Amino acid sequence: MDIEATHERTTPIGEGDRWSRRRRWAIRLWYGVLGLWALSMARGIVYLSLGMADPGERFVSGSVTAWKLLATGGVLVICWTGGRSVVAFHALVVGWTAWLLSERLVAVPDPDQTPALTAVATIVIWLLPLVLLVPDRRRLLRLRLRPSAIMLPLALAAAIPLVIYAVHYGALSTGGNGGTAAHYDACGLGAVLAAQAVFAALRPRDNRWLPRIVAFAGGWIGLMAIIWPGDVTSPGRVWGAALICWAVLFATAAELEARRGPDHDAPTAC
Repeated sequence: MDIEATHERTTPIGEGDRWSRRRRWAIRLWYGVLGLWALSMARGIVYLSLGMADPGERFVSGSVTAWKLLATGGVLVICWTGGRSVVAFHALVVGWTAWLLSERLVAVPDPDQTPALTAVATIVIWLLPLVLLVPDRRRLLRLRLRPSAIMLPLALAAAIPLVIYAVHYGALSTGGNGGTAAHYDACGLGAVLAAQAVFAALRPRDNRWLPRIVAFAGGWIGLMAIIWPGDVTSPGRVWGAALICWAVLFATAAELEARRGPDHDAPTAC
């Protein structure tokens, strides 16, 4: 009887463990595919490296890789951790929200656009699978923010000109038709980088990697502006240098904050 009772108690646990592992691998598979999709959307740097970027749009080709990966790159962390990284999910929500809102800045939207349908499709494809598959869904709602008195002012200082930059080029865009596709990308650049910088500065738990990626993206975009100051939508060398300086300060502040106390910041794979 004791042996049978023990078997009855352990079998459901074993089945639960197997189901949990299956869900983890399902998350890895789905978000691995989305990761490849994210990389394909950010392939501008490939065109630039191969000399395929159009003259005058080399800044766009170089910078689009940074801001699109900043918007969607959370899927790569979700895939790596098997859904354990909550902050990667939150960063994905922030990135896509900023990207979709940036499309509303376009002066003359493309008549073929369907914002509501796009938003629903984004939720269903990029966000809902993790909500359905993760074992503890409630933790996806826990932000656990710890705003930094150093990083938050830095983030806001960058967000204001970035939003102005996005609004300015949104006013020049006509929905991505013809030569204004670069203006459309500029809207996404400003909105996504501003939103992710503020989110990183709020320091959600397990976020040590996020400020580094935000700082790298900002520095990379600044470098592209210095190399190609005269290209369409390039902010020029002065603003490019300012963005690089900001990226260094932001990354330094993030490291100082991380060393102040114990923090489980690094994403771990299961």
